[in-house]
Amino acid sequence: MQSRRHTEANILGYRLDRVESQPAEAIRYEVTSPDNGIVLAHFPDRPSAERFIVMRELRQISTRPRNPAF
Repeated sequence: MQSRRHTEANILGYRLDRVESQPAEAIRYEVTSPDNGIVLAHFPDRPSAERFIVMRELRQISTRPRNPAF
């Protein structure tokens, strides 16, 4: 099975790739981590992949320890 990979966007450091598979011309989108370059998730369409990136970043912001301001 051959596949072609095209980088569609770089969003907040995450790389969003479009992967086209040869047999059925199926298209999927992969989100790659900005830290170590591993594939975090696969999605059938681009809006779902973009939503995953934004929600992941928002989750990391909300779970950080908060220091009180004095």
